[in-house]
Amino acid sequence: MALFEKLDINPDKVPNTKLGLHIFQVVLGLVIFILEIILFRADGSVINGNNGWTFGLCFLSIPAWIYLAMAPRFERTRKIAQPHAMVVVDTVFAIFWLSGFASQAAYNTANSCGSACAVSKAIVGMAFFEMLIWIATTAVSVYTLRYYQRTESLPGYENLGGRQNIDPDKAAFSMAPHDEEAYAPVQMDDHHDEHEHNDNPYDPDSFGGRFDNDTSYRPHSTSPAPLDNPFDNAYRSHSHSPASDLYGDPYGSQTSRPHVYAPPAAEDYDDDRPVQFPSANYDRTLH
Repeated sequence: MALFEKLDINPDKVPNTKLGLHIFQVVLGLVIFILEIILFRADGSVINGNNGWTFGLCFLSIPAWIYLAMAPRFERTRKIAQPHAMVVVDTVFAIFWLSGFASQAAYNTANSCGSACAVSKAIVGMAFFEMLIWIATTAVSVYTLRYYQRTESLPGYENLGGRQNIDPDKAAFSMAPHDEEAYAPVQMDDHHDEHEHNDNPYDPDSFGGRFDNDTSYRPHSTSPAPLDNPFDNAYRSHSHSPASDLYGDPYGSQTSRPHVYAPPAAEDYDDDRPVQFPSANYDRTLH
């Protein structure tokens, strides 16, 4: 066991190394499965326990491959990936494939392969390499156990999802940043900050400036220019609209347009002057 401590092994490479070895085992097992079917259908070949055991190992190894390759890689299944159990499973299947290699070789020695002895010999070679790879995965599992005994964590498996840093409360495929800034409110309104700093939720006077302009009906005219209010002079008498009056007759001349009437103020009354009508265009009459 001290050999693993002397070796300079990068723990982060252990998960991918073990996964690659198991994938190689699956490929070899699939090839052995196909060759065994060819051997079963060959003329003169005998189906017995020697070649049947090697054929059955292809199916028996599937649960072991799933457990050894997948269980340590995911956080939810990592609790069942106990290092002692993985060492036991790898060791047992290394022994199984050693027996499968030996039984297939005994099948050839008994000359039970009929016309497909070349196929049977290929199965023996495949089973031998399958056994070697199981020995290699057993060695990796032993290193994993020794690493677990020192650090109480699996080598490299804890860091598989460290680069992504995905919050389980967020979408896994979200394009938002996976940090505290992702929880910041989205500024959908340009006046969002202005509304937040408004202490009074409703101020009727705050809208007064927006409705200071005259909103009465004015025929033959468009809305007045901003802040152009004819009543800003506190109802002074004889006040005249600007030269560019928009409220008069559009067909009349500049001088004949009527002025906006404003009631006289108290200081405009003079007892020494005769009574006079407000200034207006009295020449226009209805016909």
